[in-house]
Amino acid sequence: MRLLSSMVLIAGLIGTVAPTASADDGPRADVAGGYSLIYDHDIKTTFDAGWFLSAAANANKAVALAAEVSGHYKSQSVHTFLAGPRFVSGTGAARFFGQFLAGAAVASAGTTATDFCYMPAIGLDIGFNPNTAMRIGAGERFVRVSGGNTSAQFQFLVGLVHRFEK
Repeated sequence: MRLLSSMVLIAGLIGTVAPTASADDGPRADVAGGYSLIYDHDIKTTFDAGWFLSAAANANKAVALAAEVSGHYKSQSVHTFLAGPRFVSGTGAARFFGQFLAGAAVASAGTTATDFCYMPAIGLDIGFNPNTAMRIGAGERFVRVSGGNTSAQFQFLVGLVHRFEK
């Protein structure tokens, strides 16, 4: 929890000292959706049937508030509901980003368990035109399961992005 508090504080400080956005600083917001898979390191299983939806609102050209929902299915299902800061670099067609999202992971396999989850991730949006891009991303999700243990899951995603221009 201390790490999460530190990340939120740093994101807030960056947002307050960063310059305000201008017309060519990128989109004001975006939504994305597509395919996602996770590999659970603990049970050594790939959940290759999955999806993701995300949205981000840009505070300025370098910082956005992002949210992501995802679902992954195999013999059990895993859904995550995460939000946090996204740091963006690049202009024009290619925009790189790093983000730190935190929230809840819900696993269902006969019984349902909801646990705290956080995920550092990176990605690249490759623009086809000013409003449409392809997203490729990867991250490592950490889920605090009962008993204080942390489960790790690698996530890969690919999808389409719609950008809302200023």
